[in-house]
Parts: sequence; C-alpha cells; structure tokens
Amino acid sequence: MRPIFKRALIVEDSPQMRTLIKVVLHQLGVAEIVEAEDGNEALQVLREGGADLVVMDWMMPGMDGIECTRRIRAGQDGIVPSIPIIVATGVQGDGAESMALAAGANCFLKKPFSIKRLHAAFEMVLGESAASMN
Repeated sequence: MRPIFKRALIVEDSPQMRTLIKVVLHQLGVAEIVEAEDGNEALQVLREGGADLVVMDWMMPGMDGIECTRRIRAGQDGIVPSIPIIVATGVQGDGAESMALAAGANCFLKKPFSIKRLHAAFEMVLGESAASMN
C-alpha cells in the first residue's frame, strides 16, 4: 500500500519533539516532512505548498495550535480545510481534549507519549483519510 500522506507538516517549538515525530513519519513512509515553529509559520507553509497531514503542538510562542487549527478549518487564504490534524500537547485538564476537537483536530495526543501511541494516532488519522477518499 502506498502511503496516503506524501507531505506532512510538524508544527512544534521543541526541536527534540520535532525529531521524534519525524522518525515516526519516516517509518510510515511520508516522503516530505516540513517543519514550523508556530502557527503563523505553519499557515505560511500551508499557503505555499499544502500538506496531507499536520501534527500540531498547542502551546507555542506566536500563534498557538488551537488558533492555527481553527484557521486551517476556516480555509483561510486557500488552505485546504480538510487536512487531518493531530494535536499533540502537554496541556492537561478535563476540557483540553474537547477544546482541541472542537477547534477541528482529528486526534488529541497527550505529551509525553510513546512512539507506539504516536504511531497509533497516525494510523487512526490515516484510516479516516482512506475512508473519506472512498
């Protein structure tokens, strides 16, 4: 099976976390991985070249991940609003997951997470993407 995700965008202010996420994306066969350090940079990357998947941190300097997710879902500046988004965050609390999902995230992943849990999140979103293409 060919990977559905050809180009992924990692939006994360921690270089170590970006590296971990890249390792798992490479394992899934993602051909091109682009990185952004905040929501503003992410929107620019999406306007210029798009992506098939976004892995988004919540707490970042500049525009946070929830606001960026909302703007992606609004389809601003020609950005495809249906891009699968995984919010991977250290934000805790009862309302964190529901807030991320209400903003438009497809999946919520609490930090710290294992490579196995990250891989499972990618597989879940990959399954949703495959189902929406049928």
